[in-house]
Amino acid sequence: MPERSAAPPLTERAAPTDEQVEIEPWHAVWSETGSWPGQPERHDELRRRIGASIGDRVFIAPSANVVCESLSIGDRSYVAAGCQLRDRIRIGEDCSLNPHVTMAGSVTLGHGVRVASHVAFYGFNHVFTDLDAPIWMQGLTEEGIVVEDDVWVGTHVVVCDGVTVGAHSVLAAGAVVTRDVPPYSMVGGVPARVIRDRRDPAPSPRAPRDPLARFDERVRRQWADVVERCRVDLPLGTYVDSPGAPLTQRAVCDAVELAAAFGGVTGLQAAIGADALVERLQATQDPVTGLFLDPAEGCPPDPLQWQIGKEYHHYGVLSVGYALECLGAGPARPVHCVEDLPDEDLLARLDALPWRELAWPAGSWVDFWGTAVYLNRRHHHSNKGLETLLGWLLTRLDRRTGLWGGPHPDWGWLMPVNGFYRLTRGTFAQFGLPLPEPEATIDSVVAHCRANGWFAERNRTACNVLDVVHPLWLAGRQTDYRRPELVDQLAALLARTTEHWVDGEGFAFEAGRPTGLQGSEMWLSIVYLLADHLGEADGLAWRPRGVHRLPPAASLAIPLSGSA
Repeated sequence: MPERSAAPPLTERAAPTDEQVEIEPWHAVWSETGSWPGQPERHDELRRRIGASIGDRVFIAPSANVVCESLSIGDRSYVAAGCQLRDRIRIGEDCSLNPHVTMAGSVTLGHGVRVASHVAFYGFNHVFTDLDAPIWMQGLTEEGIVVEDDVWVGTHVVVCDGVTVGAHSVLAAGAVVTRDVPPYSMVGGVPARVIRDRRDPAPSPRAPRDPLARFDERVRRQWADVVERCRVDLPLGTYVDSPGAPLTQRAVCDAVELAAAFGGVTGLQAAIGADALVERLQATQDPVTGLFLDPAEGCPPDPLQWQIGKEYHHYGVLSVGYALECLGAGPARPVHCVEDLPDEDLLARLDALPWRELAWPAGSWVDFWGTAVYLNRRHHHSNKGLETLLGWLLTRLDRRTGLWGGPHPDWGWLMPVNGFYRLTRGTFAQFGLPLPEPEATIDSVVAHCRANGWFAERNRTACNVLDVVHPLWLAGRQTDYRRPELVDQLAALLARTTEHWVDGEGFAFEAGRPTGLQGSEMWLSIVYLLADHLGEADGLAWRPRGVHRLPPAASLAIPLSGSA
């Protein structure tokens, strides 16, 4: 145990009475002698009767009822008036049981646990499974309660059997704690839920909607200038990501998605030529594979093979496919390499993906596959189902974490969390299917956010932030789990994000990179998702379209030709 300094001396006042010490036992514990008349005899009686182990400077009120089978109380702890202790109780050092605390069954308190008045710990439970027998005749079960070090338990809290309360936590007044509490948590409610983690930065008062409204007004006026500054007049290229950047297919698609988000795609088509823009995008689709290829690289020997650094072979299905939909069109032909692959070959490819080391790229491959299935269904009357893919995903999920893949030795949870976003975006979110373990997912994503300081300074890129915001938003459609705890952190993340907008130029993908189309499209999607999750998105000038759209395919205007 770490050394503890003595408590400060009591202020000069009249000596406390016996009645006062029963209610405020610290007067005895921190008196010059550390005891009180009658306490040595009280301790000796408990040692003789139940074999109690009682440390130094311990006070047990005469009016406290102690009928334990076993009792251990550490140094400088006290039990105030009216407390009821029975069965098997272990109390560490520097603990306080204020008046009228009840402890029954198997209860263990660590060191420095402060318990307010009228708290109840019930370390046992009644059996009531037999509907034909009275409950009182069906016996008891006992898992026990453990409260770890440095916990503050508020007044009228009830802690139920089987619960472990993690160290350094706070249980708010009136909480009914029915399941384990993680360390450093603040919990409250009936049943109790985590409100926030004490290790997170202290939440500042939530900003009123006015700052978001001012940001909305800025982007409403400036989005067209952000897109126009990246337009070029060169063959095969209409847009670059930022002035002076090389031509890329994605820049064209980001421009289309930005315009569509603000409802201005017709103006963009007028500037470029509506038919010419659609034809230009459709022409990038390979007639054999159906992939949307980077003209500079051509088609790989195996069009479905995952390769690190070659993601655009597959990302083009998302980027170009959705851009065409924003323009009121679609791919000219199916994604043949997906449509024609037998189910057994799909399973083999899923098994071969680098889930253990590189769950992010593995998830991006699943995103590509699910999107190709969606595009084939919508635009080419495909009947290819999702059953094989979804069956594989549901049987490979780690239900403890709610993710696919595990932490990386160098990147921690970055790989599986970012991979979760990509994977679920193209499957569960796209087809409106519920996440299998939304609460476990929230726990994992929040742990990843905390490890990265909520991306205030560390690892703050559009990908890293989007890939935690979308999972929290998506899981939040199914459950309110930990929502009160996360509100302030997400509001702070929203406020920080809007501060990075550069007038007339938009957002940079990350610090140190130029402002441009990709950063603007992704960060605006992040702002909208955060605002929607916080209930503040109504009336915003934009709504994400294309890759980062919110509604599932089934809710969109054009019906799917197959059945999900």
